[in-house]
Amino acid sequence: MTVGDPSTLRFTTWLAPGLPLELFETIAASVSAGVARDHELSVEPKISGPMSRRDDRFASGLTDVGFICPPSYLWLTDGSDPSVSLVPLAPIYDDPRNGGRPVYVSDVVVRADAGIESFADLAGRRVGFNERASLSGFVSVLAKLDQDGLDLEHFAEFRQVGSHRRALELIEAGDIDGAAVDANVLRTWRRERPDGGRALRSVDVLGPYPVQPVVVRTTAGPDLVEAVATQLADPDLAAAVRPFGVLGFGPVGAEDYEAIRAPVGRAMALAGR
Repeated sequence: MTVGDPSTLRFTTWLAPGLPLELFETIAASVSAGVARDHELSVEPKISGPMSRRDDRFASGLTDVGFICPPSYLWLTDGSDPSVSLVPLAPIYDDPRNGGRPVYVSDVVVRADAGIESFADLAGRRVGFNERASLSGFVSVLAKLDQDGLDLEHFAEFRQVGSHRRALELIEAGDIDGAAVDANVLRTWRRERPDGGRALRSVDVLGPYPVQPVVVRTTAGPDLVEAVATQLADPDLAAAVRPFGVLGFGPVGAEDYEAIRAPVGRAMALAGR
């Protein structure tokens, strides 16, 4: 497919509904308008991105442009035949801890009334995570354990719960004691809660990490990568995504994600992936 191809441009996000679906629809609409094509947007809500070529929608030609978690980008570009190409711009989220850069952090969240003040205090506790392709919810925790010379025996339980939002619900209900949650998901969740999410609090911060990248199916060609980047740089799009907590889009390179390849590998080894 080339930019001039009149066929529908197919987008997939693996990051909703944790992050607002409307955010990705806004980006997809802007990009498709910029290349004068129709578009469709699909959602893969159970994982944060393909974990192997077996579930690679890019390699199978089902997705042209995707929004994925950094570990998936690393897996899809590992080897001599990568299925995705990196768009050199990515979201800058409205969080002062990001310093105006396309990075993000993970908040370690517990109940407000829990006697937990840091990551270390989760020793012997029930900890949840969203799913295994997630940098903010899964890899970040394992990387912290590895950094501190610990293993999964540090926790009484390390349970997959399905999503960041589900982890927050379970913490609030007292079914788990804590979880690492994408700070942008946490902010959106707080805004939706009648009490502003005051039942929960953050006791530690993991990161920052390079933000979730925008990628293009490699076989779609470099013209589409350039076209997507051009639209992400459009000031009108920056204004349109501000209601979703995005200030605009900033430069990223493959080297930003390569810098976390070793920590991700060690974390996955710790988990026995």
